Amino acid sequence: MIHDVAVLGGGIAGAAAALRLAQGGVRPIWIAQDRQDAFKPGEHLSAAAIPLLKRLGSDAMLRSEVHRHAHSTYSAWGSDLLIERNAIVQLEGPPTVLDRWAFEAALSAQATAAGADRMDHDVIDFRIADGLWQIETAAGQVQTRFVFDATGRKAMVASKFARRFQADKLQCQYALFASSGETAPRPVTLIEAQEHGWWYMSVLADQRVVVNYYSDADLPGFGNADLEANAQLTTAIGAYLSDYGYSMCGTPKRIATNSSWIAPSIGAGWVAIGDAAAAFDPLSSHGMTTALWTAIEAADAFVAQDRDRMLAYAESVAKGVEDYLIAQQAVYRRETRWPGSTFWQRRTERAEQETDAAV
Repeated sequence: MIHDVAVLGGGIAGAAAALRLAQGGVRPIWIAQDRQDAFKPGEHLSAAAIPLLKRLGSDAMLRSEVHRHAHSTYSAWGSDLLIERNAIVQLEGPPTVLDRWAFEAALSAQATAAGADRMDHDVIDFRIADGLWQIETAAGQVQTRFVFDATGRKAMVASKFARRFQADKLQCQYALFASSGETAPRPVTLIEAQEHGWWYMSVLADQRVVVNYYSDADLPGFGNADLEANAQLTTAIGAYLSDYGYSMCGTPKRIATNSSWIAPSIGAGWVAIGDAAAAFDPLSSHGMTTALWTAIEAADAFVAQDRDRMLAYAESVAKGVEDYLIAQQAVYRRETRWPGSTFWQRRTERAEQETDAAV
């Protein structure tokens, strides 16, 4: 059987694309390994994503008790003082702190209910010949005329057929923390800059805390750092963990969180969405919103069989990358406390080169 379209990769982009294609009357073959036991960081969903979820008919899932509104975010960035950003002053409404696995599971269930044909396998290999894709999985070969690359920063298809840029070497060490205290923790999100990187902490709806440390993979000490001990040494986050009796309840893990993107292009029989198209610094809180937007726009262009619309999509992604790099530079330049730090120097000295490469 030859399929019209295949979606490669799970996550929000893959699920949203599979759902949108099915809603448009195209039944995609969706190839994505289900990793139910894996906690995935990236839980801060911007309110800008809500109109996109409404387009998918998925906004009701945010009312689940496993998520919470993020009314208060505090940051120590550019000074030792904690500055509050309260959702009450945000016209678009508060962000949502997600149970990321539950959110993706609900979106995936909606996609399969709409008609997406899911294969619970990883892609082993792929090739294209005479306009037909041959995709190898553990369950056998899949043939399709068109591919959506939703394989994240790996960008399995896009990195092979398009020029790909990488702005930095940012990586994240993360772990979940649980409290042994009797006092209910204040539901906040904290961001704290340090000499060699920055920290993020957020309270989940079940009162566990996720703690992330971001630095460059090649900087000394990052690979073998003691996440729990170093978190306790921070000022604001360390005090919060200590006050509420938090300690690490799992093994720290590490993932790539670097900024990367592909040159604006429409491939012969493929399109990149989500992080495969443009992956942003987690500080921007753009990742999940971008995943939804790219999935919807690319799927709608495919359903309409409108090449001009697909080209407009690629150009919009490129413009978004350009705007993001300018904004990223402005945010990192606000931190001036460690002028000799390699981490902070890189984010100001390379900004102009990155912006040029985006266009």
